[in-house]
Amino acid sequence: MTDPFSDRYWIEEFQVTQADLDRIAAHIRETGQAHDLTALARRVVRGRLRHGPETSAPAQPSWAEDPSVRLWDPAGEWKEGDHAIVAVYFREDDHKWFEPFVGEVTRVEADKVRMQVDALGEPRSYSTRASPDDLLKWRQFVEELVAARRGTKDVETQTEYVILEHGERVVSQLLDALRADERFVRLAGRWFLRELAVSPTEEQLTALAWAILLEEPQPTADLMPLVQPPPTKGAPSLFGLYLAIRDRSDLFENVEPGQRPRWILAGPPPGTFTPQYPAYDPETYEILCLPGEPTPPEVVSRLWDLGLLKAVV
Repeated sequence: MTDPFSDRYWIEEFQVTQADLDRIAAHIRETGQAHDLTALARRVVRGRLRHGPETSAPAQPSWAEDPSVRLWDPAGEWKEGDHAIVAVYFREDDHKWFEPFVGEVTRVEADKVRMQVDALGEPRSYSTRASPDDLLKWRQFVEELVAARRGTKDVETQTEYVILEHGERVVSQLLDALRADERFVRLAGRWFLRELAVSPTEEQLTALAWAILLEEPQPTADLMPLVQPPPTKGAPSLFGLYLAIRDRSDLFENVEPGQRPRWILAGPPPGTFTPQYPAYDPETYEILCLPGEPTPPEVVSRLWDLGLLKAVV
């Protein structure tokens, strides 16, 4: 069997296996945390380098010919939701270095793309308007990054080499396998186990619906402080909230494509409320609500349909 420190292994033999996914699931259970694609890919590669080739069954019977994760190329065609491997610059005192991370394209503009890169708290912009000289310099830069890591027996450095040199095969297989396995759920670039998600109660969802009535679209994580009573902090509650909101399309709507949702209300919040301002039906002139008087659900729906609910809360 081919040595996993050789290029031949990663080109011809490597496959993400069911055992890889089982180990990832066990790791999530052990840590109780969600993990991004870069961290999970490094974990799989590191395992091969330390323990040798995996002989268990592949996670999928066949793999897509076109990679779902590509090495970043300024001259490539990119769209929202695409995944790319990028080299991220770091500096600490006089020490400078680059590390490979997976990023997800969140916006495409005329001359650049915005990308949310794993393990970074803010998006990065990458130019797509490069001259032939710029393209040549970029390709030479990538070749130098790969060459600096080639042949080393240090596992961490070799892990970076594999992701840079063979990431289109390795990371694409992992992403495709995670997407196909119903045990895993993805939110904002991080993966968690569905079975560990802790769902909010109906009362908490109702309170949240009223809390976001006057708010602009917000990501799931920003909704957590609005849930009452407050849920336990951590990935189980965050992913439980995400799954619950996603399943309530009658109440919540995602205004962003892909797996980085931002939520608004899709329908009237359930239950009653006490308005601060009066309102009447412009068609019938019937008084719908008065300040300080509880308003029943059917009137809440009518106020919503008339576009008046936000004005009286």
